Amino acid sequence: MEKVKSVLERRLEVVRRRKEAVLREEARLIRLARQKKDVAMVLAKVKKEKLALMAEEAKVLRALKQSTPAI
Repeated sequence: MEKVKSVLERRLEVVRRRKEAVLREEARLIRLARQKKDVAMVLAKVKKEKLALMAEEAKVLRALKQSTPAI
């Protein structure tokens, strides 16, 4: 049980780091878009990736909560 929990915790940490990086990239692209740069396609891809990461984070959190015994 502990092994599963530690794997889930590591996976959650990886997902959170990736999400932070994607959020920073999205902010950078939004700034570029405001400067009238042509970044719409890249921004759309980053937004899709952000949504996918948020869904994965939620899934891992649910699995982590289910693997811990109720107190």
